[in-house]
Amino acid sequence: MTCQQTFDNFILTKRLADLSGKTISNYEQFIAPFIDFLGTDRDFERVTQEDIVAYISAMLTRPISKATRSTYIRHIKIFLRWAGSEYDVSYDAKKIKVPKSPKRQVRIYSDAEVSEIFQTISCESPWLTCRNRLIIALMYDSGLRQNEICTMKRAWISLDVRRLKVRGKGDKERTVPLGATSARLLEKYFMLCPFDSDYLFVSRHGEPLTCDAVKHMVTKLANQLPFELSSHKLRHNFATNYCIDQFTRNNQVDIYSLMYLMGHENIETTRRYLHFAMEIIASRETISHLDTIALCG
Repeated sequence: MTCQQTFDNFILTKRLADLSGKTISNYEQFIAPFIDFLGTDRDFERVTQEDIVAYISAMLTRPISKATRSTYIRHIKIFLRWAGSEYDVSYDAKKIKVPKSPKRQVRIYSDAEVSEIFQTISCESPWLTCRNRLIIALMYDSGLRQNEICTMKRAWISLDVRRLKVRGKGDKERTVPLGATSARLLEKYFMLCPFDSDYLFVSRHGEPLTCDAVKHMVTKLANQLPFELSSHKLRHNFATNYCIDQFTRNNQVDIYSLMYLMGHENIETTRRYLHFAMEIIASRETISHLDTIALCG
């Protein structure tokens, strides 16, 4: 079995597991260079620990960020662990250490910036303006991913109780809240949209909106703003604001509820938003014990 055949079998297995196209694309992007390094026609069972170390060492000299390097190594480890369970190999995938990605600070938009985002959205047709504002609202206020925006169907919306059914990664379903502002935008969008489609969001030609179209819309909007904007940043704002609001009201955060709302499989992925939120809360507090002491002079 050659290295290329082994990699092809890995991709086929993941496709049969019904993983998303984005996940498959990431596997192909981040693992294919490793296969080329090993040699596509090389017998995979002859791959050694030294080969793996040599590739990772070569990556350390490449002009890429630490986060990108970690992503490459993490995907390679996933592939090698799978191959180790399927074939007779000499390496030990457990010995591969994935360097931690540098901690990224979540940028929380101010109220003025959020208003500017919505005011900047303007299209030639009122229904397109409303559609784009609704997309941004669902990312910022309900935590939806790009793909979840595109797969959203009208039948999944319960306006009377302000709830949305969302189909996330791995086709897992969850129900998320719909804010009052988002609900008003949704009602307006229903009135203005000239197309009758099962899908909530459609193109100007009435076809289901693609992820590329959403990405293009957000990128175009970001280029008109004096601060950074992306789908991920909007979703991150939802999670961090959720933690801040809950802590402000209840002096605690239900991290498992947030995990559900975000559609996370790993609680540690969710927990980082709590850390970000607590940093923000701590920076806003003005606690001075010295101010409570009456000093002479």
